[in-house]
Amino acid sequence: MDKKNMSWFTFFKLAGALLAFLIGSGFASGQETIQYFSGYGYMGIAVGIINFLMMYLTYVAYAYAGRTRGLANLNEVATFYAGKYAGKLFEIFAWLFVACCFIFMCSGGASTFNQQWGVPMPIATAIMVVAAVATAIFGLKRTVDVIGWLGPVIVCFTLIVGLISAFTFFPRISEGIALLDSGAVTITRGTNHWLTAGFSFGGCSLLLVSNFVSTLAYDQREYKFGRFKMILFTGAFFISAVSVLMGLNHLGNIEEAATVAIPNLALASHIMGSVGTLFAVVIILAIYSTICPSLWNTINFFIKDDKSPKYKIAIVGFGVLTYVLCLFVPYQKLLGVIMTYCGYTGFIVFFVIVIRYFMVKSKDEKEGIKA
Repeated sequence: MDKKNMSWFTFFKLAGALLAFLIGSGFASGQETIQYFSGYGYMGIAVGIINFLMMYLTYVAYAYAGRTRGLANLNEVATFYAGKYAGKLFEIFAWLFVACCFIFMCSGGASTFNQQWGVPMPIATAIMVVAAVATAIFGLKRTVDVIGWLGPVIVCFTLIVGLISAFTFFPRISEGIALLDSGAVTITRGTNHWLTAGFSFGGCSLLLVSNFVSTLAYDQREYKFGRFKMILFTGAFFISAVSVLMGLNHLGNIEEAATVAIPNLALASHIMGSVGTLFAVVIILAIYSTICPSLWNTINFFIKDDKSPKYKIAIVGFGVLTYVLCLFVPYQKLLGVIMTYCGYTGFIVFFVIVIRYFMVKSKDEKEGIKA
């Protein structure tokens, strides 16, 4: 059966949904880029390259299995590549990370409300949790429709802020590196070395959207694989490139960036006060665009029918649990601990899945099987 050409409208909607899911509170707030890019000086660029390669190759592997074997979710894809027991373990890794991400992202959104407008944390946290629950309760299709237009807007706005800020802060990068090396300024680093930081950050990036990409690839298998791979490339490239850009900006502004919960907000405020306010709104939307599918993924692991009463009750229940946890654990601590350890498990997933993908693809080519 011949595959259809994907319309550009569908392409941009799906690429936008993937970008929106990938953005998250760590990217949008700048905490992620501080911990995984700024802390390693110019080698943060290498972290970005490693992240891109890990993301793109693993996403293609997920999509290939869905298209050639008719595998509709991460459980089936992981079992296909890694076997019954290792596959289930990989699926649990992904679920655990996504569930934890939902928690720290709600906290990140609340911190943005608090830093920019002085909204008390209990109220700010409630706003984020209620918004996510109210969207995810309607299922995946509705979630994609809502967040699909947000991704490109958020990335473009962040890119503009990053490029404008570069004129001010890139000349100060050497000064920022000296401050970190001397110990005059201290920040939390994801790991002790840029190479392991790349592995850890890449592991987090691929775990976050594992189930989302697997399901998306299966649902869109009527289209040619080339266009779908462009969607995956777009998501991996833009997230990696903008992370490097913002990480270098924060390095040039390291004295201030090291002391605030939302470094990107501080960066935007240097351009113009009103830009800081607008960027705060962008950060909130960015976090919203990730917590909605994260919440769906967390519950979908156990309850596949996202229209059932059980699914809706579970969505609300996990939202309440998240609210309580966010009140007692600081955002920076949540992000640092979760990303570091989950990232290493993600690297193991990458290593196994990608090697198996190339083995399967090579065998399929000999047998005339194409995606």
